Amino acid sequence: MLLNKTETITQPYKPYGAEIKETRPYSPCRAACPAHTDVQAYVSLIAQGRYTEAFEVITSVNPIASVCSMICHHPCEQACRRCIVDEPLAVRHLKRFAIEQSKDYRRRKRRLIQKTKNKSIGIIGSGPSGLAAANDLAELGYSVTIYERHPALGGMLASAIPPYRLPGEVLKEDIDDVIAKGIDVKTNCEIGRDIKLEDLAKKHDAVLIAIGLSLSRSLNIPGAEGAGVLLAIPFLEDVAFNRKPALGKKVLVIGGGNVAMDVARTARRLGVKDVSMVCLESAEEMPAWKWEVDEALEEGIAISHRWGPKAVRRHGGKVQGLEVVKVKSVFDANGRFNPSFDNDAAMLIEADTIIITIGQMSNLSFLKDSPVKTDERGRVEWNPATQMSSAKGIFVSGEVVAGPGSAIAAVASGQREALAMHLFLQGEAIEGKLPAQEKEKIAQLPAEVAEKIIREPRRVIKHMAPEVRCDTMTHFEIGYDEEEALKEAGRCRGCGGGAIVDKNKCMACLTCMRICPYDAPVVTSVSEIRPEYCQACGLCAPECPGEAISMVSYDVREIQKTLASIVGAVDSNRQ
Repeated sequence: MLLNKTETITQPYKPYGAEIKETRPYSPCRAACPAHTDVQAYVSLIAQGRYTEAFEVITSVNPIASVCSMICHHPCEQACRRCIVDEPLAVRHLKRFAIEQSKDYRRRKRRLIQKTKNKSIGIIGSGPSGLAAANDLAELGYSVTIYERHPALGGMLASAIPPYRLPGEVLKEDIDDVIAKGIDVKTNCEIGRDIKLEDLAKKHDAVLIAIGLSLSRSLNIPGAEGAGVLLAIPFLEDVAFNRKPALGKKVLVIGGGNVAMDVARTARRLGVKDVSMVCLESAEEMPAWKWEVDEALEEGIAISHRWGPKAVRRHGGKVQGLEVVKVKSVFDANGRFNPSFDNDAAMLIEADTIIITIGQMSNLSFLKDSPVKTDERGRVEWNPATQMSSAKGIFVSGEVVAGPGSAIAAVASGQREALAMHLFLQGEAIEGKLPAQEKEKIAQLPAEVAEKIIREPRRVIKHMAPEVRCDTMTHFEIGYDEEEALKEAGRCRGCGGGAIVDKNKCMACLTCMRICPYDAPVVTSVSEIRPEYCQACGLCAPECPGEAISMVSYDVREIQKTLASIVGAVDSNRQ
């Protein structure tokens, strides 16, 4: 599906069977993805060597697909039905492979979208949520302007995710795709400082607040204020915009989440040999992703578990370390975060620089004296049924209302917001018209089917050696080559892309029951093929005498017709 330079795309690409899939339970991987990316479809296309078509499926619902191929926490993999067979499919790495193979194609297909709607929209913030909303609204024909307070687009993707995890050129490819559609951009423009929200609301027909969580929370403990104690987000922003933060020889990071991992591993890459972490949680309770923790440990970062900060000890104004007390429990009997401490068990962790990474919050100062209300906890009042704030025409999306989450969850939020804004601007009711976020999915793989599947380990992704990667900000994961990608894609069981029966043609002849190795068909007056059993092998469809069976994700009969041209004619005289 390669395009010539003079070609344009007039219709979005849809994989074979896309319409049928929408009427059936989703594959678990697709259901787990907040944007409901059709994982089965694009992995199947990769297995066939059809990389640009795989790219089309990936990007049809995700405008920051390159970003997600690097940093996504891949809930699709946790949901993979191969988990009970051997290991989940390496979905994120396959996504990265398909995107990297389609670089020239994606650049050629960028195009300006005609502005067919006589309405303009202002979007505050260019993180995942803002970009997703801008992308969809531009596709619908609206005039869109993004306002970003930083010198570069991307929001926290650009300012807070270190380049060893997300290279700048990867983020740029996604942003270029979106901006090419004719979106206006105003960087170094902070709402409340450079332009008031009320003036923005007058300028545009609708406004979206998609500012994310850009402020770090601090600790109310003695000694926390002053030199030698840094906050996570300003620290990461300094690194992102080439402002070298002042670090000593012993850095201690307070916190156990993913941001804490980013901070600690970034400090290590800035030349600090002695980097450690301290957190309230045990190793099992830490909120950071396990693979992030494992990679940090590989890089020589020590973690002290079950200790809570009590005071920053200073001498002559300089930081000497952090006094900590033993944590008895992190959660109460109801599972709520409510740490309790043993104040008789205390110690000092030596450090000359302490970085606090205990959570983020939104900077809502620009809402002062505006019609957008905030609640008693300082959060924006927001109606999930309409996606609107308390002020008519001003919408809110992403982490500012949902709280800390993933990039792909923010994308899904931005897409819902775009639809809500579209309905609003067209004078239609919003309530009841936004799609359900939870999707029906295929049941788990039955044990008797799992036993019949050949075990095939997941292809391992290679990393730069810890001693090498700690000396550079270069991205440390080495992606699949073509052979590895094809083999890994071949592990997919095709969930959601299997056989279906046309009941008007079925004669209940039992042929499908006889031919299926997985006992998927159940025949009464007609045949029904159970999706949780079906492995999309396609054996039943060509054997059906009534041609009542077809495959959701590929055309068996078309393959039959072209088989001779692929393998060559059979020599009838062959002995």
